[in-house]
Amino acid sequence: MQRSQKLSILGILIFLGISQAGCGALSRVSLSTPSANNGTDDKATVSVASVTNSTNTTNGTSISIKTQPVSPYPSLGLGMTGPEVLALNERLAELGYLPLAVNATTQPTVTLSNLDSPPKVSFSWRYGAVPSELASEWSEDTYTEMTRGAVIAVEHVNDLPIDGMVGEAVWKAILGQDAVKNPNPYTYVLVTKSPAPEELRVWQEGKWVYQSLANTGVPGAPSTNGTFAIYERLVSQTMTGTNPDGTKYSDPGVPYINYYDGGEAIHGFPRASYGFPQSVGCVELPISNAKVVWSLVNYGTLVTVEGNYVPPTSTQTGTQTSTQGNTTTSKSTSGSSSASGKYTGTQPKSTSTGQKPGNTTGNSTGNSTGSNSSSPTKNSTGNSAGNTTNTAGGNTTSTTGGNTTGNSVNNTTQQDPSSTQNTVTKVAPMPTNDAR
Repeated sequence: MQRSQKLSILGILIFLGISQAGCGALSRVSLSTPSANNGTDDKATVSVASVTNSTNTTNGTSISIKTQPVSPYPSLGLGMTGPEVLALNERLAELGYLPLAVNATTQPTVTLSNLDSPPKVSFSWRYGAVPSELASEWSEDTYTEMTRGAVIAVEHVNDLPIDGMVGEAVWKAILGQDAVKNPNPYTYVLVTKSPAPEELRVWQEGKWVYQSLANTGVPGAPSTNGTFAIYERLVSQTMTGTNPDGTKYSDPGVPYINYYDGGEAIHGFPRASYGFPQSVGCVELPISNAKVVWSLVNYGTLVTVEGNYVPPTSTQTGTQTSTQGNTTTSKSTSGSSSASGKYTGTQPKSTSTGQKPGNTTGNSTGNSTGSNSSSPTKNSTGNSAGNTTNTAGGNTTSTTGGNTTGNSVNNTTQQDPSSTQNTVTKVAPMPTNDAR
């Protein structure tokens, strides 16, 4: 037998021996090869496995090749940039999912064939008085949180899985001639931690339309600052979790929940008063106010949380007489905002449990229990700020304005516990068993 034939036979025997031993390096190989049919890439998977007969002995090798076409639609996500993102933003603006309009003499046509070189256009704001926090999220060829919010809105309107990323399903939904335009008004939420009191405001199509006192997270579980898109909404949910001191809590029936950053959410929760840190990270609102906010926002609505809470000084009024929300069109757009909520589940669904921030636990009657604080366990009594009168002799007499007992969630008159004038309901930074 010639030397070359011997080497060939030896190589075959070695190959079969390795295959029979189950070598992981040869058990599965993935290859990408161009398709000759449509010009797009196909993914070919080559599998090599040994073949056994009825007596369980190996007598050969089986090789199978499976080819799956790769989607021609580009996949896009947060932080990406380039012409495909520009094409995406053009189409989102045309359909009303962005607060911007496309300026062009003729309506640009964005199709699968020109995603890498979209029509040349310019953008302009569709509304006046755009909050600076919202405007900072815009970049025409970058996948910012504003673009992500618009994509989430598209996914929700078209009954697609919500992940804030663009794939074939999203492209098909927005590129078709029957693409669904945004059925909801463009809305934005700004939560401010400072100056006190903490507040949530809603901006809609050029106007500030609603505002409410709010609670953000205590120092041990602060609300995350930043801008995020609402990705999950629940009418009610049982929230459970762990307080900063390690104790556990479980709060059933937390209403009007809007998750925007992991487990952080805007929702309703009963407290004796509002406007200062009490939660374990969430943005808490009086329940009636949370219901109004729920009706204004939607999937994809951007929420900005920023600032750091600073308690009011003794010279400032410490009495917060209103927990009711109000409509407004005159609020400055430059205020900083911060609020968010904690959630201990993986992805919040209607059956999951989560956590919302707070230092006190509201009972079924709307009264609050101040955990790890000096507040009473039933109706909370808030001292009104003392009125100071200077007499001719220079003596100062402090008279109380009367103690007010607040046992209604939405009509509570109580001083901010952070104020030096109030010694009754000072909030401890380490809450115990609370609804968050």
